[in-house]
Amino acid sequence: MTTDERIATALESIANSLSTLAEDTKASKELKETLIINVNDMQKAIEKLQSDPFGL
Repeated sequence: MTTDERIATALESIANSLSTLAEDTKASKELKETLIINVNDMQKAIEKLQSDPFGL
């Protein structure tokens, strides 16, 4: 394998790694957004229970 081929292989590997990191980052962001929504919904439910514990 020539030096140019090794460089090309290394660059392809780096590109693949960066692509994987980008996908993971996007998935992590989406999970965080979902978590925030769920926590906000839980907070609203708790506040509702506090103001009217028996749902009357």
